Amino acid sequence: MPQSLKTILAVVLFALPTLSMAQKEGFLKTKDVLYYGLLYGIEENDPLKIEFQFNNGNRRAFSPEEALEYGTADGKRWVTRRFNGSMQFFEELESGKVNLLAQKQGGRQHTYLLEKDGVVIPMGEESGEKDYYKDVISEQLADCYLTEKNIRLAKYTAPNLKYFVSQANECLQKPFPKFRIGPAVGLRLYRNEIKSLYFPKIPEENVALSFGALIEIPLSYKPQLLLVTQPMVAAYSFTVFETNYSIKTDVTAENTHYLIHTDLDLPLMLKYRFPHYKVSPYVQAGPAFQLGLSTESYSITDQYTRVDGQYSLVREDIYTDSGALANKYMGAVAGIGAEIPLSPYITSVFGVNYSIFTSDVDTGNNRKSYPDFFVAVTF
Repeated sequence: MPQSLKTILAVVLFALPTLSMAQKEGFLKTKDVLYYGLLYGIEENDPLKIEFQFNNGNRRAFSPEEALEYGTADGKRWVTRRFNGSMQFFEELESGKVNLLAQKQGGRQHTYLLEKDGVVIPMGEESGEKDYYKDVISEQLADCYLTEKNIRLAKYTAPNLKYFVSQANECLQKPFPKFRIGPAVGLRLYRNEIKSLYFPKIPEENVALSFGALIEIPLSYKPQLLLVTQPMVAAYSFTVFETNYSIKTDVTAENTHYLIHTDLDLPLMLKYRFPHYKVSPYVQAGPAFQLGLSTESYSITDQYTRVDGQYSLVREDIYTDSGALANKYMGAVAGIGAEIPLSPYITSVFGVNYSIFTSDVDTGNNRKSYPDFFVAVTF
């Protein structure tokens, strides 16, 4: 083969990919007409114009003011949107109630935008923050519970962003799961004022572990309001020793008061949540009911007198008071805390609830108040 022919063949082979990339079959839609023909300059993706060749061979450039959209036979589509004060072309990577748009600049895609409710929101790192786009996703896609929980895994790439937008479009009709539930464990700091015949001295403060569950039912997602109940069981015990001496009778009395008690708290709270993909603070409050499940209590009084220099037991009295704390209470509870997602389906909750019970429903006795610091994991 002559050298000149080889040179021509090499040039043709080199030019073929360029020519195939320079034009593609597609469509262009104006306000009134839908055209089919060839699109030029697709790879450059000029946001201000697109070259189109009609079937009759004529060729002209369209601006975003003239063309509503255009696309290729392989499914890619560009749409016209107003951005930064002018009409521009954007590639539509994902469509639905939320659209993901993109522009190529300098031959590389690096500008991504969300379109929701007719508003185009840039996700570029304009503020200088590395994760600025995550904040945009968190705010705009907060309707979707799973998207919000998974945003920490987001990356500023087309495939990754398409995943989040498509997921949001799929779950917008069901923004939250029907409910969330999980175990909870806490540390309760009791403050009691107990009136009881055989318990003259009850510690004002006592520490007890609490165990139970956290259950949430969503009411709305904008704002994020939830109905929360957190049934918790706590058991605590204490022993009080007293020694009294009577000069008149020369008798020493030793009193031992012992009590172990189990409570069940049943609050019903309205929770307001401030959603964020890293940490979501919340506040909650509502009425509360407490039921004493079991009480074991007794009081022993031993009386001693001195005989020949030795103490001798002369009398022992044992009393029980099973009703000392086995009561029913009405009150109120308020709490604050934060949620941290562990995965799209698992959330850790850290918080404190402060309960106030004014008095027993039946007797009016045993006013109490206490904070309960807790940790929970919901699914």
